[in-house]
Amino acid sequence: MQLQSSGIVALIVRTSLVFVAVCSSATAGDWTPISREQALEQTRSTQLDKRRLAYGRLAEIGTMDDIPVLLAALWDDEELIRGIAEQSIWGIWMRTDDPVADPLFQTGMQLIVEDEADAAIDKLNQVIELKPDFAEAWNRRGDAYATLGDEDRALADYERAIALNPYQFGAMTSCADIWMTRSNYRKAADYFRRALDLNPNLSEAADALQSLEEKLENDRI
Repeated sequence: MQLQSSGIVALIVRTSLVFVAVCSSATAGDWTPISREQALEQTRSTQLDKRRLAYGRLAEIGTMDDIPVLLAALWDDEELIRGIAEQSIWGIWMRTDDPVADPLFQTGMQLIVEDEADAAIDKLNQVIELKPDFAEAWNRRGDAYATLGDEDRALADYERAIALNPYQFGAMTSCADIWMTRSNYRKAADYFRRALDLNPNLSEAADALQSLEEKLENDRI
């Protein structure tokens, strides 16, 4: 049984575009060439353009230490800032900063999009062997297992990704989807809540959580 395969592919496509943009930004000159420290300082600017450039720059040169700053921006009043901040989060998460692992990882994501899950798993296995603490490789391998209907392995990989990156709201929603297919609505609701506590802009997760909470409330009556 395939698990939300169209949603997984859509997410891979979106984040693959972020990955390509991040890898090419240095040569394309998409962002003002400011330092990481300047970008972090500029996120506090009252000028929208400066903040936009700062959050975008962090996608290229930011580190995992900068994720809390970007997560806070997901609650910003400006929709533009929220969107750029989320892209920057994914940009940081998808960078191995390793010249061997990065192309393997990118190929693995593309193979998932092309519905070549087994080949994707082979590539991601190589990434994990090279960079065992790279959370996103585990998350994406979970996606590949999910498209094959292997729930147990998908859950194990998602949980490993969350253990390595406690902010990984994408892996949390993926866990929720699996628990929904297993009719464990309390666990599904818990994962959706955890994801939304980190990123309130996950509209599909919010809708799913609302439906689950209504169902759970009705079941108590």
